[in-house]
Amino acid sequence: MRDSAARIGPLAWSFWGGAVEAQDPDPWHTASRELEEELRIAARPAEFIEIGRRRGSDGQEAPLMLLRRPVEWGDFRVLEGAGAAYFELDEIRRLPVTRSVAWYLANKPDVFTPA
Repeated sequence: MRDSAARIGPLAWSFWGGAVEAQDPDPWHTASRELEEELRIAARPAEFIEIGRRRGSDGQEAPLMLLRRPVEWGDFRVLEGAGAAYFELDEIRRLPVTRSVAWYLANKPDVFTPA
């Protein structure tokens, strides 16, 4: 959950993530770095796959990356944001969500279904 001070989507549920930085050669490295920064989960870029892509409100393409291994409740610590949780698809549909999550719910709901 994004915190109340978030510029976009305060107190809404969202995907973890963030901006590409100069040292990120590709989306896989960005996903690895952001996961470590936000949830203290160390993962190699090769452990991610791209499962979606959309154009953000800023006009930039934003890939949606999936860590290909399970993460258990005690495996992470929320370092940015107001909280974290696991939800079923029907629960997500009832939550306040950011525009990016709403877009995926409307256009590619399969990304919320476990493989």
